[in-house]
Amino acid sequence: MADNNSSDVILNMMSKNLEQARGAMNNYLQFIEKSLSVTPIGNSSQATTLKGYVDRNVQATFDFSQQLLHAKDFQDVVRIQTEFLQTQFRVLTDQAKDVVEMTKPTVIVPRDG
Repeated sequence: MADNNSSDVILNMMSKNLEQARGAMNNYLQFIEKSLSVTPIGNSSQATTLKGYVDRNVQATFDFSQQLLHAKDFQDVVRIQTEFLQTQFRVLTDQAKDVVEMTKPTVIVPRDG
């Protein structure tokens, strides 16, 4: 029974640390957002889109960490990690495509006549 109790204590401590890290990251992201808001790009749709990407990616990473805390065994860890990496690869690929589209310069071709 003592071993089970120690596991619960460790899990609780790790969960608490994860929540503290999440809070610190949220504070940091809010600081960055406030800092960017005073720049010319700060209120643009591109900045809003990029901030959304960062928020979703950070949230996904914390969700992944939370899932790992509750993994039952090594196979569960491998499954959770594989699913996370596959999902993040797809998400980051889509985000990269969007960023390329957003940052493409608009070419204006003058018309003759």
